[in-house]
Amino acid sequence: MGTSSSLTEQQILDYLADNPEFLDRHYPAHAHKLIDATGKIAAQARKEARRLSKANKNLIEAASVNMAHWQALHHATLGFLACTDLNAFGQMVDEELPIIFSLAGARLVMPASTAIEGAEAAGFLILEDAQIAEILDAKQIYLGPAKSSGLFSTPSASMAAIALPDQLSAPVKGSVLILAGRTETSFSPDQGQTLLTNLAEIVGVALLACLENQSLTE
Repeated sequence: MGTSSSLTEQQILDYLADNPEFLDRHYPAHAHKLIDATGKIAAQARKEARRLSKANKNLIEAASVNMAHWQALHHATLGFLACTDLNAFGQMVDEELPIIFSLAGARLVMPASTAIEGAEAAGFLILEDAQIAEILDAKQIYLGPAKSSGLFSTPSASMAAIALPDQLSAPVKGSVLILAGRTETSFSPDQGQTLLTNLAEIVGVALLACLENQSLTE
C-alpha cells in the first residue's frame, strides 16, 4: 500500500524551474501561459519577501531607537535624583542633559512672575509669561523649528519646549524645559511625546525637591 504526500507550491515551482520541458511535453497548448504565470508568481513571491524583510528591519531599527531613548531617560532620572541644590540641578540641565540625549543644548526657563531668587545664577533663563506662551505656541509641548528668543548662544536647527507639570506648585508650574536639536528633524510635530512628557515630570519633581531642600537648609 503506497503512501501519498502533498506537494507545496514552492516544491512545484522548483520542479518546473528545473524541468521546463515538463510543460511542453504534457501541456503543449498551455505551456507558455503556465510558464508566464509561474514567473509572475515567483516575482510576486520575491517582492513580498523583500517587503517583509524591509518591514522587519524597520521594526528592529525602531525598537533599537526606542530602547536607546528609554535608557537615556533612565540615565537622566538618576542624574536629577542626585541633585541636592539648584546649582547641581542647573548643571544637570545645561551640561549633562545635552550629552545624555545628544542635543545641541538644554535650558530651563522660569516665568518672571514666579521666578525664585538665584535662578539666573543657577543657569535658569527668566522670561516674561507672554514670551513663554509664545514659545509653547499655546500647547503643553512644542516640537518644530527653533524660535529666535535668545534661548541659546548659538542657533539651533530645531527645538522642543515642554511645560513642566501643572500639578506642581510654582515656580515649577509655569516653567518650561527647552531642548535644542542638532538637526531640523531632531524635533518635529509628528514625533511621539511620551518620552518628553516623562522627562518633564522628572525634571519638575527634581526641581521641586531641590527647592524644598534649599528652604530647609536656609
